[in-house]
Amino acid sequence: MTPRQRLAALLGLALVLSVPLVRSVCYIVSERELAVLLQFGEPVASQTKPGLYFKAPFVQEVVRLPKTLQIWHGADSAKLVDVPTADGKKIEVTLWAVWRITDPATFVRTLRTLDNGESRVKEFVRSTARDTITTHNLAEIIRSTDRKMTYTLGLPPEVVAAAALDAQAAPADPAKAGDPDAGAPDVPDFLVPPEAREPVALGRLKIMEQIKQSAQRALAADGGGEGQAEGEGEAEAEGRSRASQGRGIELVDVGISRIEFVPQVREAAFDRAISLMEAIAAKTIAEGEQRRQEIINRTNAEVEKIEGEGKQEASILRGRVDADVIEDYAKAINEAGDFYQFSRTLDAYKEAFKTDTRLILTTDGELLRMIKSLDPPASRKPDPATVTAAEPGR
Repeated sequence: MTPRQRLAALLGLALVLSVPLVRSVCYIVSERELAVLLQFGEPVASQTKPGLYFKAPFVQEVVRLPKTLQIWHGADSAKLVDVPTADGKKIEVTLWAVWRITDPATFVRTLRTLDNGESRVKEFVRSTARDTITTHNLAEIIRSTDRKMTYTLGLPPEVVAAAALDAQAAPADPAKAGDPDAGAPDVPDFLVPPEAREPVALGRLKIMEQIKQSAQRALAADGGGEGQAEGEGEAEAEGRSRASQGRGIELVDVGISRIEFVPQVREAAFDRAISLMEAIAAKTIAEGEQRRQEIINRTNAEVEKIEGEGKQEASILRGRVDADVIEDYAKAINEAGDFYQFSRTLDAYKEAFKTDTRLILTTDGELLRMIKSLDPPASRKPDPATVTAAEPGR
């Protein structure tokens, strides 16, 4: 091995051995991280800006924390239950909070882990939210403005309009029936939630701001700012010390993601909604049956009218035809009365004297009047007193 090769090998070996040494002396902080330098378990320095930093090897260690915003969302176990409002309503509230680490050294010294920091935020947010909610009515908590609200219920506009007309015709409050300043309601009372009838003084947004400010003050009073980030100026450190309270964390925002009635009240509200829908359905069915009966009656009346007119016209036509027939008969009789009578008599003979018919008649009978009127042959003079036996076929 040549001297040059030996030198290259030594340099390579030194480089390989220096990597662990460099790692034990240097550390890098990214733009999304905060770093705290611990010496024998106690924080001695903190870094809030990205870059390359140095530490004592084998004595100091680096704890990395997120610089980004942290979000806590209250699960079912963290839900506020049985929270009484100022107007006596019991509700369940699901909260959320956004927080961040402002002083990593204080955070590591007092809270150590992110789970502990989240638990601290949850504790103060829950307590201040409960205290604030109990001092306001339910309408203030769930509404932000005085805009008009109605139940949707999936009702078509014409049903709501009809209900509004009914409500205007019959006011729900008799005491206001004669009040000219009361005015006609735009929607019926049964479609307006009770909370929507109350005036809103603050509203949900301002109440949430109160909860946020109260929680920030309580969290800030929980501990003082400690430690100063390495490399920071005095002015920057002073500004950060004001915000670096509450065990090194800062509450950024607070909100309510869900508000519910307690199960008993919720079931009662559902029962009222079911009763309301059943009442609307019954009213709609009754109106439909009434319209159906009106249509049926109108149709039957039209049918009877048409049938009556048809019968009247048929009777008139039948009478005219009968009159024409009688008139024709009368003309025929007048024009050929004897021949017509003779023809009709022959027809009567044909019907009366059939092969299976035997009649015993006298010459005085009406049926043989025509035969009797005939002159007998000269060679034969019948005895008028004898009885003539007429047999068929003769």
